[in-house]
Amino acid sequence: MANVSVSVIIPCKNIMHQIGNIIIEIAEELKDTEAEFIVIDMNSSDESVIRALEVIKKQDLRGCVIQSGGGSISSALNTGIYKSDGKYITLVHPGRRYKNYIPAYLDTADETGAEFIIAKPSGDSAVSLSENVRRKTGASIKPNAAEVMSDLIYSRIYFDFYALVLKREFVLRHHIKFYEECNYGYVEAFIYNLLLHSPQIAFSDITLERLPESAGAGKETASENINCYERIDAMLKVYETMKLQRRENLRLVEMFECQKLPSVIMSVANMLRKQGFSTAAIKKSLKVKGYSTYLKVSSLTSPELKKKIFQFKLLPWAFQ
Repeated sequence: MANVSVSVIIPCKNIMHQIGNIIIEIAEELKDTEAEFIVIDMNSSDESVIRALEVIKKQDLRGCVIQSGGGSISSALNTGIYKSDGKYITLVHPGRRYKNYIPAYLDTADETGAEFIIAKPSGDSAVSLSENVRRKTGASIKPNAAEVMSDLIYSRIYFDFYALVLKREFVLRHHIKFYEECNYGYVEAFIYNLLLHSPQIAFSDITLERLPESAGAGKETASENINCYERIDAMLKVYETMKLQRRENLRLVEMFECQKLPSVIMSVANMLRKQGFSTAAIKKSLKVKGYSTYLKVSSLTSPELKKKIFQFKLLPWAFQ
């Protein structure tokens, strides 16, 4: 068997009219690359499996379709990673795709030896990462993981979690997995767990172009009734891991405890408020579940977040 450069992992559920085009389009982008396609079917009730197999065979592609049953998308992605053979892996969400980024990412990986490759992040107040990193030039930038986590915690940067390339050996060596019981926040938690193992990071010097969403694509790849509290649970698990693995960096741990966790809780509270729940009901629910104890602030909490927490706790009529 020839060496596989990249494994393209595609979770799939009831997208028989899209899965063929998705595979064909990515295969065309990777025509000069030794690639494999791993479609993880999540108990489709239509002919998604047959369509995927037909396209892989007709296009003479390396690949397979694995049926993972009715489990979560996190479980499907874990299955794809551990069944893959590529030196690198990329995850493709059928409803959130980008045009022709994989070849550029692989070029960056070859040039830098990086284990975690993304496009240059965007941001509001911080266009890239920390000031010392932003001043660097070149086709790729290699910041350290702590810088990236810090800027993610404060939302100073943004990058799409479904537009990345990872070195498969790094993921397997550190036993990094998606939380299988989680349908909301699972990719965000996976990224933080990756960064906690200090991968070599490189930014590919490309501008991502989002592809139009096909009708029906990706709509059933997650539970229809998403439990928004699952994102809090996922971040709490990351926090526990961080306390063990980053004991030498107490500042980073405090950032996560007093900025990331309360910001996620406030985000969930905002979501529930928009769904019509009263602030009093939300506060009661958070208290019953034990989440309210994580609404902590410190000198590392941003002023904007402090204000939101203050309003939520003491001025419920002002919380929007």
